[in-house]
Amino acid sequence: MSRLLTIFMHVSSVSGMSSVTAVVMVVVIVVAGLGGYFIGSMTASGSKATTVATTRVITDMTGRNVTIPVTINRVLTTGPVEMELVYMLAPQKLAGLSFSYNGAPSTGEAFPPFVPSNMSGLPIVGGWFGNQKGNFETFIGDRPDVIIDSQEDNAISVATLQQDFGSIPVVELNPTWADNVTTYGATITFLGNLLGVQAQAQQLLTYYNSAMSYVKGITSQIPTSERTRVYYAEGADGFSTDPLGSMHTELLAFCGGVNVANVTLLHGFGMTSVSPEQILLWNPSLIIIGRGSQASLYQAVMSNSTWSGIAAVKNKQVYVRPDNPFSWYDGPPGPMQIVGMYWMIHLLYPTQTASLNLTGQVETFYSEFVHYSLNSTQVASLLAGGPS
Repeated sequence: MSRLLTIFMHVSSVSGMSSVTAVVMVVVIVVAGLGGYFIGSMTASGSKATTVATTRVITDMTGRNVTIPVTINRVLTTGPVEMELVYMLAPQKLAGLSFSYNGAPSTGEAFPPFVPSNMSGLPIVGGWFGNQKGNFETFIGDRPDVIIDSQEDNAISVATLQQDFGSIPVVELNPTWADNVTTYGATITFLGNLLGVQAQAQQLLTYYNSAMSYVKGITSQIPTSERTRVYYAEGADGFSTDPLGSMHTELLAFCGGVNVANVTLLHGFGMTSVSPEQILLWNPSLIIIGRGSQASLYQAVMSNSTWSGIAAVKNKQVYVRPDNPFSWYDGPPGPMQIVGMYWMIHLLYPTQTASLNLTGQVETFYSEFVHYSLNSTQVASLLAGGPS
């Protein structure tokens, strides 16, 4: 700008331009120069303001710093309990299932029972859990923004997972978060924050805390000597089970049931083999039929002479767990056990819970967290394996 003024002064002196005209010209030059300066400054600063970060760094539940997208739209999990929690909190972000929904479509049904139509077509991608070994190519091909993992009993390390998934970030939850039915809270909150669904996470926490409070209120009034003795029948023939201390029987213990199985605790998949003679000696007053069996085993238990001498069979106290679209008790021991708390406490202590609106609790949970509105017939079908 100073050079422009120098040139102007030289020209004006030579041409004999009047002083007034000279002043006007100086003002024009100054304004033009400043205008160019400010325009340049605004363009430079404007380009900086429009730069938006696409990633952020978080600390996962094992203390790892992980770079993830600011916006997460597609999620895969390496196991079923993580999958269930993502399904409850942010179903629109779930890109695939660890295993298929329980319950094949019945005649005339287009979708598995109690699954909304927009969730029925998700691919089965598997994972690393129990006896399962996942496929990296399948996961990568599904284009997730993040992969959610828990590492307690996986045979593969998180370092290996991250290496083989390449640029797709692996976020670790607390490895033991699902082992105890009373310790889901921190993981619900963490995942809600991670996926940007804090309000839904808080809603689930409220339901969860209310269920735990209800159960504790009932069990606190029942003396140890009056607690229900239970055998948990697993496997195709019912001669497999899990003892007290297993993650597979945590819900039973929390709800005040006495697990009669005095057997070796098998970590991971569990399912310790037992003999019919052992079950007869334990003589449980109630039998719950679970993993690997369901309704077919119920018929065998109620009709086979091998079981006929057991008190639970004599008194028709044999029940099948609800499991559509996911199990309420074990298989896997995950967040569906939150609604399972109400079912289990009513199963064990129907007299003490006579005023419980179990149907209402189930309807609320399915509407808010399974994202499916049940009618009365559907609720009845879910509860058909339990006491009326």
